[in-house]
Amino acid sequence: MKILAVDDDPIFLDVLREALRAAGYTDLTTVLSPQDALYTLERQGEAFDCILLDIQMPVMNGVDLCARVRKLAQYRRTPILMITSMSTRNYIDDAFAAGATDYITKPLDTTEFRARIGMVERLVHEQLRAALLEHQIGLASGMVELQFDLETPVMIPGFDRGIEYLALQNYMLTLGIKGSYAVSAFAITIRNAGVIYRKSTPLSFMNMLADVASIIEDTLKTEQALIAYAGNGVFVVASNGLAGTDCEELEAEINLGIESFESIYLADRLPVPQVRVGEVVRNSIFSRERSARILERAISAAQDKPEAKTRKPLAAA
Repeated sequence: MKILAVDDDPIFLDVLREALRAAGYTDLTTVLSPQDALYTLERQGEAFDCILLDIQMPVMNGVDLCARVRKLAQYRRTPILMITSMSTRNYIDDAFAAGATDYITKPLDTTEFRARIGMVERLVHEQLRAALLEHQIGLASGMVELQFDLETPVMIPGFDRGIEYLALQNYMLTLGIKGSYAVSAFAITIRNAGVIYRKSTPLSFMNMLADVASIIEDTLKTEQALIAYAGNGVFVVASNGLAGTDCEELEAEINLGIESFESIYLADRLPVPQVRVGEVVRNSIFSRERSARILERAISAAQDKPEAKTRKPLAAA
């Protein structure tokens, strides 16, 4: 695995090199500034598989650098790990919102670091599949051979506010490790996703997800929240500021937005997506519940929500 590490502390870069070597990773390039990192990324022949960033650096911090890296077409999906001594909630939130895949604090814990890097290597292999999928989606012909299961938490092209579900899980795990942060989440599930998946091609199903994602993105534009697609037609939203969310109103607004795509689905002889928004679930700073469990509870809350009564059509005059 080809790795780039960025930190203005050369001593820590030496520590990082030894930690990676001990874990079996020797293909490491190090730079001492964000400017050198961007220069290296833009001119590197073979792309890096993983990027490690410090947060506190002069001129440009690691969060801003992460956001800049995500704008480079070649690195939109590359795993980015933030390794920093800054562990307050706003740094964690900003890092994941900027596109970080994971967040590890200094000093390095050897066991945790090995586990996280191992996870990254597995993710790199998944990224190869995702890149192929996205390339095929971009083909403007009917020769699309996409293959992914309904359960797969695929990345949705064009979903600018979306992060990978693994990154959202890592975000929740990070908060849980800190042990003193309240967090809330709710799920938005396409309740007829299974039917649409069976009746459509993989490309059509991906386009349907993109339609729903665009409506969610527009509806939640004022919310400072992280959003991820978890597979099975389920989107998960996490934040610490969701207490006042009116889920019934949000559900109605999203479904109303989806109605604008109705003619497209009718033309393709596909069901119109029907969205259900689950109740907000939360822990508190006094809760012993693992933060990662909140996502599972949020998904269950949406899937177990009773069906709304279907409105009868108006009688013809």
